[in-house]
Amino acid sequence: MQLRSAHRDEGPMGGVSQFAAEVVARLVLRGGSDEAGLREVLLQRFIAAISSSDTGAFEAFKPELKRARISATALADCYIPEAARRMGEAWENDSLSFAAVTMGVARMQAILREIGTAWSADAMGQVAGPTLLVILPPGEQHTLGALVLVGRLRRMGVSVSMRIAPSAADLHRYVAERGFDGALISVASNDRLETCRTLVKTLKEASDGKMKVAVGGCIRDSAEDVMQATGADLVTNDIVRALAMMDLFVGEMLELELS
Repeated sequence: MQLRSAHRDEGPMGGVSQFAAEVVARLVLRGGSDEAGLREVLLQRFIAAISSSDTGAFEAFKPELKRARISATALADCYIPEAARRMGEAWENDSLSFAAVTMGVARMQAILREIGTAWSADAMGQVAGPTLLVILPPGEQHTLGALVLVGRLRRMGVSVSMRIAPSAADLHRYVAERGFDGALISVASNDRLETCRTLVKTLKEASDGKMKVAVGGCIRDSAEDVMQATGADLVTNDIVRALAMMDLFVGEMLELELS
């Protein structure tokens, strides 16, 4: 039983449901009627389509989404995070197989990349707006929640660069050549805290100590312990709090938090 539990922590859904539920949920499900109201039957059919072994199942389902007038924003902000949460629960309850969950996560990531191509800070008219770096440390596999968050931030006018498994040398060079207002690091396992500490140190050195760094994810220790272990400025799954710590007050985010 202990081995089985550990396997689930490190599997493709480990960290996805918590990241989507605790981080992304603070930014979504509070907007307009399209975004605020999930249609249960449609959600269930969406989950069935993306987790199916039939490679054409989701393509066949797309016309139904169009007829229901589900926007790309609603799909990214509402349906995908909720589908991730439910698939994570189904896997924990042994009602959905490892293969089905893996397939579903891969397809949701592909959907986010496809519909997110038009989302950028420049497209939103915020060329001079905030710039953030989102990092998944080496060894982390849980990119779905981060992709949802990145898409949401970009639609708000935040310029976001996402780096997956960067080496310390590459990250130092990347940050030194560019200007970022802050960095967010997603950590799903306590085993990655030492790696995270190296990344935080690299970010601080590359920015001459100016960059503020927030750490979040499924880390299990207290925020104080994680801050001490990593050297981060803040440990939180509240993205609005993280941006406030960086002195980045994005209007729409504050409205969502106060609504």
